[in-house]
Amino acid sequence: MSKNRTYGKWSILFTVLIMTFMVTLDGSIVNVALPVMSGELNAGMGDIEWVASIYLVVTCATILIFGRLGDMIGKVRIFQIGVILFTIGSLLCSISGTLPLLIGARVVQGLGSAAALANNQGIITESFPPDERGKALGFVSTFVALGSMTGPTLGGMILTVLPWTYIFLINIPVGVLSFLIGLRTLPNKKPAKPGRLDAKGSVLLLLSILLLFGSFTLLQNGVSLPIIIGIIAGAVFLVLFIMVEKRMDDPLVPIGIFKNKMFSLNLFTMLTAFVAIGANNIIMPFYLQDARQFSPGMAGLLMTVIPLITAVMGPISGTMSDHIGSELPTMIGLIFTTVGLALMTMLGIDTTIAVIILFLAVIAVGSALFQSPNNSLVMGSVSRDELGLVGSLAGLVRNMGMSVGITAGTSLLYSRMSDMAGYRVTNYIPGQPDVFLYGLRSVYIMLAVVVFVGALLTIIRFVYARKQERKQVAQQEK
Repeated sequence: MSKNRTYGKWSILFTVLIMTFMVTLDGSIVNVALPVMSGELNAGMGDIEWVASIYLVVTCATILIFGRLGDMIGKVRIFQIGVILFTIGSLLCSISGTLPLLIGARVVQGLGSAAALANNQGIITESFPPDERGKALGFVSTFVALGSMTGPTLGGMILTVLPWTYIFLINIPVGVLSFLIGLRTLPNKKPAKPGRLDAKGSVLLLLSILLLFGSFTLLQNGVSLPIIIGIIAGAVFLVLFIMVEKRMDDPLVPIGIFKNKMFSLNLFTMLTAFVAIGANNIIMPFYLQDARQFSPGMAGLLMTVIPLITAVMGPISGTMSDHIGSELPTMIGLIFTTVGLALMTMLGIDTTIAVIILFLAVIAVGSALFQSPNNSLVMGSVSRDELGLVGSLAGLVRNMGMSVGITAGTSLLYSRMSDMAGYRVTNYIPGQPDVFLYGLRSVYIMLAVVVFVGALLTIIRFVYARKQERKQVAQQEK
């Protein structure tokens, strides 16, 4: 009996990891293909950015809703729906011959990603006993890193010999395999307390995120009345969402959870880190392939540096935090990331590959030191019955951070490029890498400042934690 139970839970974990790997692989593989898509679809950087950003925006807008639906009608059922949607979206992406069709297909992929990611950790948490849960969830982090690591390299290899549509085709057999295995391995448990969906809150949150992020993304093409109206409307919907949630007995998001200062601080520092990740992931492929004229294969290899080091160092930082606590590793991690982002401002047209790798490695070490301990702090700063909600909120913050990074990074890039060129720029200017590099330096300065704010907060938290420890020791000695 025990043996069968063990086989069952590890089979569940394997099935969840397949989908987790596919979703993160798709996110990283698309970034390295954006310059190629831009040329073949006759779309500028500002337009092709939607291929990456719409996926994240849709995921952000719906992940909490799918998490709640998982609590209502079953996590496995919603997870499997996510697998189906993501696979269908991948097929649609592969046959999209125009930018609008590709963006629409990415919306379908984003819905599938949200449905799967909102419930993957919940399925694992329900399937493993408490003394093995951390180990199982650690595998999820490892496969996230592996997917991110494999994407750029695999994408570069595919783009070297095949059209860009093939980067989506590889998802289809993986998605079908994941779904079929899931039919046999995933336990379709009925929720103990189904509850009901907070329809008002869901609609208001959906509208606010779509309007705010969509409008901010459009700002890179200039300010206009419709964009201003979109931002104002998004802000109004967000305020209404907060007001509605405060009065609901069973809200989509219990607003009171943010009164926990440590929880809010940990989420905010996570946001700053992923803003940098999102901006770096969208800008580096254009630096490598357009400004430096590297092949997609070489660009993919260089983009692998950060996830490779993160995958290797992630378990080390997790073990470190188990022994010395999570406050110090997260603080050191964000300091390293800040230094790495500051170093990226030195990138030029003649920067050697070794130096590029060194700069990326500094960012990677910081990211690896920060992520696992910060996840522990986030999950450990709330009660056990709030873990499902917190898992969804953490997923929302990660995707929101990357979406903000893409939007803010590219908007600042085009703005500074326009200042130097003397006219409105929303694309790389062939033969003028100096204009691009001028904008790139401004972006990395901004990112370094954003992450430094997060680092300052971790320093304050570290000092506060040490003071509390000394007080406890003093009281015990008395």
